Amino acid sequence: MKHILQVPAHLFTGGVEKVAKDIGMYADRDKYQVDYIVFDKEKGDYEPDLLAHGCRVFRLQEPSYDYGKFIRELTQIMSETQYDIVHAHTMFNIGWIMMVAKRMGIPVRVAHAHSALKNNKGLKKKCYELVMRHLIIKYATDFVACGEKAGVRLYGERIYKQKGNLILNGIDIGSFRFNSANRNKIRSQLEIKNRFVIGHAGHLAAVKNQKYLIELMPEILKQRPDAILLLLGDGSDKQMLKDLIGKKKLQNYVIMTGNVSNVHEYLSAMDVFAFPSLFEGMPLSILEAQANGLPCILSTGVPKDVRLTDLVVPLKLNDKTTWINMICKAKRAYPEKYSEILYQLGVDVNSAMKKIYAIYERTI
Repeated sequence: MKHILQVPAHLFTGGVEKVAKDIGMYADRDKYQVDYIVFDKEKGDYEPDLLAHGCRVFRLQEPSYDYGKFIRELTQIMSETQYDIVHAHTMFNIGWIMMVAKRMGIPVRVAHAHSALKNNKGLKKKCYELVMRHLIIKYATDFVACGEKAGVRLYGERIYKQKGNLILNGIDIGSFRFNSANRNKIRSQLEIKNRFVIGHAGHLAAVKNQKYLIELMPEILKQRPDAILLLLGDGSDKQMLKDLIGKKKLQNYVIMTGNVSNVHEYLSAMDVFAFPSLFEGMPLSILEAQANGLPCILSTGVPKDVRLTDLVVPLKLNDKTTWINMICKAKRAYPEKYSEILYQLGVDVNSAMKKIYAIYERTI
């Protein structure tokens, strides 16, 4: 049996976390033992399923609290189990993990880039990233990225072009296929049967830029008085967004659901998917929306890797007029056909997991 250690930092609902969760759930329990390291005291959304699948979860503090303590505790975990593979998803903190894994003799050491977010936090942070990139390049055996921009961000352009392995995040395409019964069900539950539904799914955080959509709503309503904004997700910006909704008197035109486990049903209830992120790695939500046949209005901060169908329209954030017009005129057309298109493109979760497990099966 091979022992795999995943380090996703968190197991709450999210794109990076889902990739890490899928790896554990995909594992053949007769061949693999998959463990996780997280930096949370609270149990994450994905933990119950992983524990039921035989995975173990270890909890450490964020490395930045005490790097020395983090290295000691990480070394302890790795010494107690003879791991064959370590797979880290924590961007620049991956450097510490790769270094310790090398010292502990773990033969397969996978770094996985998930974000193209750039750092504007000063010289100290930039120096830290340079040191971590050096450690990653020196000690990792595999340089995986969910998108080209994410790979270049973590490894640098030269290393990514030489050694990068692009593995697009996979989704369960079948479950996200458009379903008219789900559409009617959610619309009835939310009492929005005849509304024009502008949807968004993502962590409520500055980088996701939900504020932008709320600020567009007064102008959208002039063209589409029947419009309503449906925000799926939770996060640190929740109260700020609620305050903004109140300030603009949009309480009857914005619904915030919090985290939901049936995103696929909510997508079928939408008419257009709007995603004004400042930066992204490879957002699963855009793949899910396309599988659902939703027109997708995206910022140019979202990587080109997600532009898989004719549903996607990329726009600059400074062109608010075009955002408003494109959202208002968006319309579903033959949504059922798009799940098959994505199957043919190989972005289903099974294809992604096969590529990852092919790395794990390699003998070094």
